[in-house]
Amino acid sequence: MKQTTFADAIGLTLKQAGEIERGNSFPKPEKLEIIARALNVPLKELFDFGKTRYFPNPPVMPTTEVRRAPRKSRNSQAS
Repeated sequence: MKQTTFADAIGLTLKQAGEIERGNSFPKPEKLEIIARALNVPLKELFDFGKTRYFPNPPVMPTTEVRRAPRKSRNSQAS
């Protein structure tokens, strides 16, 4: 869900929703049920700070970076 859609659904400004998302601000208690409904999760899910997460971790993406062998310094070749 886009942040603007979320902000509109819970009746806050985009800035207020962003502050809540980043943990810089906390919603008023009366907004919690509205937030849970907007996210389509049970209210208790907002307070589940255990190891389980509602959203799974993103998959590890393969890298396209090519690793190269380190260059030998010129000083190590002279002797």
